[in-house]
Amino acid sequence: MVRDAINGSCALDNSTTSRGEESEAEEGTNTFVIGVILSVVADVIIAISLNVQKTAHMRNEGADGKPVKGMLKLPLWWLGLLLNVGGELGNMLAYGFAPASVVAPVGSVGVVANEVIAVLFLKEPFRWRDAAGLVAIVGGVVLIIVAVPEDPVDLNAVVLQREYYARPAAYGYLIGLWCAVVLFLVHVEPRYAQKSV
Repeated sequence: MVRDAINGSCALDNSTTSRGEESEAEEGTNTFVIGVILSVVADVIIAISLNVQKTAHMRNEGADGKPVKGMLKLPLWWLGLLLNVGGELGNMLAYGFAPASVVAPVGSVGVVANEVIAVLFLKEPFRWRDAAGLVAIVGGVVLIIVAVPEDPVDLNAVVLQREYYARPAAYGYLIGLWCAVVLFLVHVEPRYAQKSV
C-alpha cells in the first residue's frame, strides 16, 4: 500500500515533468515564430522606407537632373529615414526571439517587398530575370526556415571540421560553387555585363 502510494507520487512527478518539458517546447516554437514574423514585418518596413526615400529624391530632381533642395530639407526623405530606423529596430528585436541563422536569411523578404513596391508605385520595369530571382529568394528562405533546428547548436572550428567539412556533400558543394563561379566569369559575364549593368 505504501509502495503503491510512492509509485503513484513518482508517476505524478514524471507526468508533471513531461508537461513542463512540453510547455518549454511550445514556448520555444512560439518565440521562433514571433522572431520570424518580426523579421518579415521589419524587412517590409525597410523596403517601404527605401522606396519612400527614392520617391523623395525623384520629386526633388530638377530639369537639369540635379537636386532642387538638400535632402535634409525634404520631409518625405526624413519619413523614409525614420521608417528605416524603425525597421532595423524590429530586426534587432527579432534576433532576440529567433536565431540569427533564421533572421538573417528572412531579411531577404525585404528584397521581394522592394521589388513589388518599386514595380507598383515607382513604375519600374519587371523582367523575367527579376521573377526568377524572386522565386529563388523565396525558395531559399523557405528551405532555411524549415531546415534550421530550433535548438541553438554550439559551432566552433572543431565541430565544423569534424561534422560538416569532412562530409562528401561539403566537397560537392564547394566544387559546384567553384564551377558556377568559373562559368559565370567565362561565359555569362562577357555576354551580359556591358548591356545589363
